[in-house]
Amino acid sequence: MATRWGVIGTSNISHDFAVAMSTLPGTEHLITAVASKDKARSQEFAQQFDIPKAYDSYSLVATDPEVDVVYVGTLNEHHYSVSRLMLEHGKNVLCEEPFCQNTKQVQQLVELARSKNLFIMEAMWMFFTPAFTILREEINKGTIGEPLQIISSFGTPMSESLIQQRNSGGSILELAVFSVYMSQFLFGPEKPQIYGTCGQLTESGFDKDASVILKYSNGRISTFLSHFKVDLPNEATVFGTKGNIKLYDPFWSATKMSINGSDINIDVPETKKPTRYGNSVQLIYEIQEVRNCLLKGLNESSIVPWSLSIENAILVEDIRKKLGVTICK
Repeated sequence: MATRWGVIGTSNISHDFAVAMSTLPGTEHLITAVASKDKARSQEFAQQFDIPKAYDSYSLVATDPEVDVVYVGTLNEHHYSVSRLMLEHGKNVLCEEPFCQNTKQVQQLVELARSKNLFIMEAMWMFFTPAFTILREEINKGTIGEPLQIISSFGTPMSESLIQQRNSGGSILELAVFSVYMSQFLFGPEKPQIYGTCGQLTESGFDKDASVILKYSNGRISTFLSHFKVDLPNEATVFGTKGNIKLYDPFWSATKMSINGSDINIDVPETKKPTRYGNSVQLIYEIQEVRNCLLKGLNESSIVPWSLSIENAILVEDIRKKLGVTICK
């Protein structure tokens, strides 16, 4: 029987989620409902992806008996409230990253899912991509020796007016989240020392760029940059005592990587419609993980467990505080 999905929000990432899912067998995954606060947008999205139900209320998805699990692809500030609504009505949840705006919200969602025996996972799709799987396997095999340094960046130019409007995010929460999570995935669960931070804030108190150094035990360091004003390489390299592994742009969904100087190209499925973000057809791997967990009766993924999302939320919040960012309460 197919896993029946509801999609909340008609954002670019929701579009790519639907495009990616269309490459998977319909006997395994179906989108049965979509909801947007704008009924016209919801209907347009439904028509584009042959979705039978288009709602103008999130509550209608929450109470739809033909929805097993909900993908939350709304703006960041709505992740918590929408995910909570779905859990309260007995729906399993895959919530787009970043999970929430602060640690307290993440912890509350986890506790609610636990109390209701429901599945919830942060959609950190980077962890499920073939490139990241290869990275983890090669590190575990000792191919680059002991990993001691991660250098990564994510920068994309944006108009000043748009930057000033980003009152629910900032460059750390929206861009550097991939670098933070990669650091914890490879060097955690230890909480690192935030050795250095530097950045500029918007008039409303959110970061429009940041340079950060995280210091872990045994000489391990992660250095990363995020920026809304300039293009950055958008690559990540892990350096070890015997070599290095590089994930090319975009490192969170890389289809090219190098291991000790030898390049590897990664094939991904072709899509019938173009995606709006680079290589985002790779969302299929987290989609498949959700179905596998549900079929096994699991409430959390072993790859992105609740504990990792909480650790990451704490670290992201601490970094933002160091930068002087206004934290959502």
